[in-house]
Amino acid sequence: MNWQRPILTDSGGFQIYSLSALRKISDEGAVFQSHLDGSTHFLTPERAIEIQQALGADIIMCLDECISYPSSAQDAAAAAERTTVWAARCRERHWTAGQALFGIVQGGMHKDLREQSAANCSRSGLMVMRSAA
Repeated sequence: MNWQRPILTDSGGFQIYSLSALRKISDEGAVFQSHLDGSTHFLTPERAIEIQQALGADIIMCLDECISYPSSAQDAAAAAERTTVWAARCRERHWTAGQALFGIVQGGMHKDLREQSAANCSRSGLMVMRSAA
């Protein structure tokens, strides 16, 4: 691609979310069907990191479980918890020096869940961008 500046990649969490009719999420990862050819794929937190490392990105993201808006506090808490567990698995698989790994804050519209999710990322040694909101 011959781009000599920093590259940021995404883990695929939002793309999996966008395939809601073609996916099944579990604690292990996400099984989804391609909307192009119908082939089935299984994305785990570890595989998301492997792919981003292989691409040579400078900034990579942990796999997360995206939720709909609005979502109940119960659904948001479950997604935030799964995202925290997946982030720990991503951190274990991350090994490329010079490649920044960011955690993704979940919690939907529930401020307390977002704050808890951000704190969990920080405790795990992941970088987190915080907003003023």
